[in-house]
This record gives sequence, structure tokens and C-alpha cells, in this order.
Amino acid sequence: GAIALTALARTYLLKDELHLGPAEMSALSGVFVLPWTIKPLYGFLSDGVPLFGYRRRSYLVLAGISGCLAYLALGSSFGGLLTADLDPQIYVGSTIAALLLGSATIAVSDVVADGICVEQTRDAGDLATAGGLQSLCWGSAAIGGLLASYFSGSLLEVVSPRTLFG
Repeated sequence: GAIALTALARTYLLKDELHLGPAEMSALSGVFVLPWTIKPLYGFLSDGVPLFGYRRRSYLVLAGISGCLAYLALGSSFGGLLTADLDPQIYVGSTIAALLLGSATIAVSDVVADGICVEQTRDAGDLATAGGLQSLCWGSAAIGGLLASYFSGSLLEVVSPRTLFG
């Protein structure tokens, strides 16, 4: 759901507020996908390098906090510290960095959640329970994505893209 909700808001933020053209937006779309291309690295890290004594839980909490901070910074125009009037290049760069961090945290959360689901499925010992858990995970993600896709457009008609992030 978070992917669908932020994707539309990101498009309008880049186009309407930052006034980026089609070529720039296309290039940035590729940049925002980069964290998703290195998902195996997140899996290796969360499986092999425990943080604070936990393998996956700490990565999930850290990604959640980092993503919240990135999107809150976007929603609040970086706490009012940055505006396009002060220095447009810094403003655009900070916005892109926050969007990239948000994309990365969703990718990390996705990998860690998949790892937890696989671990729980493996430990279930019962094929029916394992299949039910996998179905529940994928079904929940699909329903969340559909709902977010449907409501994000309606929401953006009422609020600004920055408000959606905050």
C-alpha cells in the first residue's frame, strides 16, 4: 500500500512543485528504483549481521523509523528549514534524497517481511499452515496496494502531495 500511495504523490510533487520535465522525471524514476535492485543485499545483511541482538526485527524497526522521518521531512518541507526560495538546488536535492530514502526503507521492509514470512512458513511444519501464511501475506499486500491505488488519487484531489507525505 505504501508504494502505491507514495508513487502518485511523488509524481505530482516532482512535476507540479519542483517543476521537473518529463526527461528529468524519467531519469529520477530510475533512481528511485535503485534501492529495489539491491534487495538481495538487504536480505544478506538482515540475515547475517544482527543489529542490537536481532537479525530481522531491528532492521524492520530501523527502516520504519527512517522511512517515517524521510516522509515527515517531505511533508513538513523539512521542518520549514528549506524552501525553494532559499536555494532551489538544495531544495530539489533534499527532496530527491528524502524520496530515495523513503523508497529504500520500503524495499528493506519488504525484504525483511518476506524473510520473516519464509522463516515462519518453514517453522510451521504443516504445509497447509505454510501455504495459508504465504497466501495471507501476498493477499494482504495485494489488497493494501489496490486500496492505496484507489484512494491516493482521490486524496491528492483534496490535499497537496507534500501533505500526503506528512
